[in-house]
Order: sequence, then structure tokens, then C-alpha cells
Amino acid sequence: MATVDQVPLLQPADVSDEAVSGDLRTRKKERTRAAINDAALELFIEKGFEATTVDEIAERAEISKATFFRYFATKAEVIFGAGRPGHDALYAAIVERPATDDDVTAVRRALVDTWIGQLDIAHAVRQGRAAVTSPLLRGLSYDLNLRWQDVVGTALAERHGLDQPDQRCRLVAGVVNSVFSNAYNTWLNAGADSDFAAAVEHAFALLDEVSADTTTVSV
Repeated sequence: MATVDQVPLLQPADVSDEAVSGDLRTRKKERTRAAINDAALELFIEKGFEATTVDEIAERAEISKATFFRYFATKAEVIFGAGRPGHDALYAAIVERPATDDDVTAVRRALVDTWIGQLDIAHAVRQGRAAVTSPLLRGLSYDLNLRWQDVVGTALAERHGLDQPDQRCRLVAGVVNSVFSNAYNTWLNAGADSDFAAAVEHAFALLDEVSADTTTVSV
């Protein structure tokens, strides 16, 4: 059972000629990167992160070891080194939400209505299952969460016209990260065969219930 709290990286759902911009060489590089990523995640799940070698990843991806290192500096970078594109997409989705949205609603709707739809769900499943095989990957997963929270907080700061996130922005980012990670891990442990966006929506609904309960008790 997965127990690591993390957010899945944004991974293109399909690296096709239509989906990948640029020339033929660019498309070939994207396909090679995707092949390495898939091969590594499969091996991490099968054997564990520490027991998997770069040679084995290269062999399964049908590339040379030298080619592997042209794309990734380490094994761990295969999982956690490509987070920036996903972060940029999430940042834009939050900033572009209507000004009438409160902070939590802006992030909630950006996630459910926009960002999750851009995820490669199969990759997100493999990422989570691979991460729990290694203490190192669990630590890197924690670092990814911090970067994710920083992006959310910075996006919220822009919505408020701030130069940098204040305590409120960072608090909301932390709360939303916990909700999203809870949804991801619950969904993954249940077999990951249901709609992920619905799982995230359900987790936010639970947050609403908890907030309402707290308000009732306070009154």
C-alpha cells in the first residue's frame, strides 16, 4: 500500500506528431525521453529503485547508457526531474481563474477543471507505485511537494497583487497540497481504477464538511 504523500508530475498523455510541437528531431527526443521514463518506472516497480541499474533501464528502453545520461543525470531524475512543465501549467491555471474565486476555490477548480485533465494518469500511477519502493524517492517526493506548494502560493500571491506569497498564501498552498495528496494516495491505494478528478473533488468536499463542522462547533 502506498503511503508517500506526493503530487503526480504533469506528463503528456501522448507524444504524437500532432501533440508535440517542433521538428522531427524534437519529436524523436520526446519519444526517447518517454521511453526511458516508462522503462525506468516499470523496473522500479518490479525490482525496487535501489536494485535497478541504469544499464537495465537503457536495455529495456532500447537505448545506450550514454543516451540515458543525455536525458537524465540520475535514476531519481527520471521520476522527479521533469516537474517544471507541470508546475507552469498549474500556475497558469490558478492565475487565470476568475477574480471572484476565493483562494481555495481557485486552486480547486484549476486542479479539477484544467490541470488533472492534462495528466497522463497511467504515468501518475507508476510514479506513485515506484516512489514507495525507496526511502530516497520518498524524500524526493517530499521535495516535489514543497516545490508544488511554492508554485501554488506564488500563483495565489499574483492573484492578490503581491510580489511574493504571504503567510495566508503559504497556508492555503499547504492545505490544498494536503487535500490533493490525500486524494491521490487514497485513489492509488484503492487501485487507481476510478476517475481521479472525482477523487480530488471528493477530498475537497470532505474539507468543506470539516470546515462546516468546525464552524458549527465554534458557534
